[in-house]
Amino acid sequence: MAVYTKIHEEHWLRDKLDAGRIVVLEDESIWEVHPSDRVVTRRWLRISTITVKHVQKEVFPYVLSNSTERENARANYLGPDASQISDIPEVA
Repeated sequence: MAVYTKIHEEHWLRDKLDAGRIVVLEDESIWEVHPSDRVVTRRWLRISTITVKHVQKEVFPYVLSNSTERENARANYLGPDASQISDIPEVA
């Protein structure tokens, strides 16, 4: 399991894919959003301000906190390289 070290720093939403299932931040970090939170991330706008928080859970151990839209989404950190998700269709 990949560990994300840039928690509690401000980031911005660079991209979202597959109807909000995948979120990519400006630092190229890739996030898989919890199925019940995808309705939220589907609405998020590019360049929204995102803060990553770690929570003590085994499944979806991070929360992406969008201060622009004032919404949160549980997520798994998939890794640091957005080039590995090029096969997922983009839905903006």
